[in-house]
Formats: sequence, structure tokens, C-alpha cells
Amino acid sequence: MSKPLVLFDLDGTLVDHDAAELSAITGWIGAAGFPADVDGVPSEQVWRQVSEAAFPDYFAGRLTFEEQRRVRVRTFLPMMGVRVEEMADAELDRHFLEYRSRYEASWQPFPDAVDCLLRLRSTHRLAVLTNGDQSQQDDKMRRTGLAALVETTIASSSLGMSKPMAGAFHAALTRLGADPTTTTYVGDRLDTDARAACAAGLAGVWLNRAADSGEARDVRVIATLDDLP
Repeated sequence: MSKPLVLFDLDGTLVDHDAAELSAITGWIGAAGFPADVDGVPSEQVWRQVSEAAFPDYFAGRLTFEEQRRVRVRTFLPMMGVRVEEMADAELDRHFLEYRSRYEASWQPFPDAVDCLLRLRSTHRLAVLTNGDQSQQDDKMRRTGLAALVETTIASSSLGMSKPMAGAFHAALTRLGADPTTTTYVGDRLDTDARAACAAGLAGVWLNRAADSGEARDVRVIATLDDLP
């Protein structure tokens, strides 16, 4: 009898994306001498808002991976007092590199991630299904030491669709030769991860690390990966 499968989200679930993002943007702001806030809003929060606004267009295929980076920089820099009207793509990319290099250097798994994967490996198949660029997410898994603990990492860019689309879950399961009825999906976003997984026929688990962002009675909720059985 084959082992049941546990699929994990990556950013915010296994890897602390928010901490890496904060370290990267504050480092870039400091090195560039950018203002600390925009109309009272901390500049690092402005960057996060700009990024969150651009990601849906990337995940929906309306922007390429490189284009969403340039959109973020082109939107953010004027708020920092930098003119971008005549800025070529290469110059936008150079600015983004100031952020990216710091972001990549800050990748770290959550303290509970490695222990959880090691604990489950003997009884379950383990893999990652994440929105994002396949090359970047593979690199993230390698650098954090998580790649050796799972079968594979599947990113939305390699599927041609992204979560919360049911097709993204089904395509990943087809690639893994797994059945949704024996698969659990664990992610930190209630709608994009847990509820979307349930809608696709998997068992969805919401990893609510903040433990202060409301309740969900339609999916299983855990506060830490240590709470997975």
C-alpha cells in the first residue's frame, strides 16, 4: 500500500519569506538612503503592498517573472524619490538586484519545518507545491536544506497555472501519481491554500502561524507544523 502524500506550500509555510523580505527591503532602503516612510507608512510596508499588488498578475500569467519584478521597482522607486520615466529594463533590473541579493541571502526555514519533515518521512510521501518561479523556488529549497527532505518541488510556473486554481493541485498530483483523497495540503493562506485544496478534493490544513487572523471552521487549523500528527 502506497504512503499518503503531504503537499506543503513553501513561502510562509516552510520558509520564512516575511523575515527574508523584511531583511532585504530594510537593507536596500538603508544602503540607498531611501526615506524611512511614505506619508507615515513605513517604506518596507510600502514595498510589501507594491509586491502584493503585482503578484496576482504574475500568477494569472499576465506578467512574466521578470516583468513583475520591473513593475514592482517601477512603482516603488518614485515613492522613494527616484525618477523612472526614462529608466530602461536593464536599469530596473539593476535596482531589483539590490533587493534580490539581500532577499536570497536571508532565506531560512522556519524552526519547525525540518523537524516536521523528518518526522513524517517514514510514514508519508512529502512534496512541495508553491506559487512562483520554478528556478527560484528550487534554489530556495536547496539553499535552506529542505530539498533533500522532499521528493520534489513543483512551482506554478512549471504547471502553467497557480493556486488557488483546482487545476494546479490536480496537475501536481498527476505529476506525482497521487490521489487527492489520500493527499493533505498544508499552507499558510486560508483561501489560496487550505480552502482551495479542499475545493480540489484534498484535505486542506491552514497553518495559521499568527494565530490572530480569525477562525476557520471549514478546514483544519494548526498554529505550528509541530501540530501535524
